Amino acid sequence: MISLKVNINLPASKSISNRVLIIHSICEEKFEIENLSQANDTILLQGILSTIQETTETQTIYVEDAGTPFRFLTAYLSTLKNKSFFLSGTERLNERPIAPLVDALNDLGAEILYAKNYGFPPLSIKGKLVESKKINIDSAESSQFISALCLIAPTLKEDLIITINENVVSASYIDMTLSVMQDFGIEYQKTKNEIIIPSQKYIAKKYSIENDWSSACFFYAMAMIADDVEITLEGLQMKSSQGDAFITVLCQAFGIDTTFENNNCVIRKKNATNCSLSIIDLKNYPDLAIPFIVACAIKHPSVKIIGIAHLIHKESNRIEALQNELQKVNIFIHYENDILSFDNKMTTNKPQEIFFNSYNDHRIVMALNLFSLLGYTLHFDNKFCVKKSFPQYWEEVEKLHVAK
Repeated sequence: MISLKVNINLPASKSISNRVLIIHSICEEKFEIENLSQANDTILLQGILSTIQETTETQTIYVEDAGTPFRFLTAYLSTLKNKSFFLSGTERLNERPIAPLVDALNDLGAEILYAKNYGFPPLSIKGKLVESKKINIDSAESSQFISALCLIAPTLKEDLIITINENVVSASYIDMTLSVMQDFGIEYQKTKNEIIIPSQKYIAKKYSIENDWSSACFFYAMAMIADDVEITLEGLQMKSSQGDAFITVLCQAFGIDTTFENNNCVIRKKNATNCSLSIIDLKNYPDLAIPFIVACAIKHPSVKIIGIAHLIHKESNRIEALQNELQKVNIFIHYENDILSFDNKMTTNKPQEIFFNSYNDHRIVMALNLFSLLGYTLHFDNKFCVKKSFPQYWEEVEKLHVAK
């Protein structure tokens, strides 16, 4: 029997933090930010924004493997008149597609060129006055393309009208972007396939970042596996702009109850429960997907998961990474026609050591660490890549006495 009784300190949301940092740079009046994420992506973005030079010489900006900062910077830097930038990242980041965002910005009058391969970083950007118009954008690969456009939209001369195709993924993150912008006084209109943002100004205000629901999902995944659970997750808001708060609804099907007590989230489970769902669509929840997939593979292998095609474009090809690593414990993932299913052939032999590859992907490492609940001793080639989103992860899971 696996029993989990613990209080967990969660990090601040890096997704909200990154959006607020861009707004902070655009806003004419500066404002105080409380509880800014200490995740590597956010620290990196904050440093880059603070060092943009007052010069016409080309400034080289290296964003490591930070996909969100790269996309947000692509849009923001394109609006900085009379400045030039060379924007690049790691080898993996330079394999991640950027064409839909670049095409949209160039349609608005930006001047962005591909420095190496068409459709991919690195980019050469010349900042200039970007005009408003109605644009179409393909967001089948990332919602961040739309979020990047939304963040700069108020600075344009007239209304920006964004027409979205029906294949949009991670729609909850677009809603998060608009919600944060609204907190700073921005008005907008949104329908199923269109966003209209008039020309206006961000209004400075002291802003406190809420804690991270995406990080909370790893503890919900633990609850899916465990038998007796009472985990307090500190600093989560019940009414949150973060899409991954959907985990509270999703996990009801696994016998997990969520309550909010004294500004904390408490998750409880008393008995092992068979999932009442057979197919689960995670199209709008890419960060939730990885721990959820691993928890299902371990405890609920009859569940099928759809809507995850865009996971191949993340910090790693996350579907392939899970296929490679889970077979080490005799769990086989089948993925075809955007349907993921499991064949769990785990044995009841005594716990053993497992050497997992990290793919330098924070969410892969934290998800695979779920196997420590089963008594396995785990080793990763790079366990510290978790600093990308959850710098104190290992200290927090040590409270459960399962981290290895």
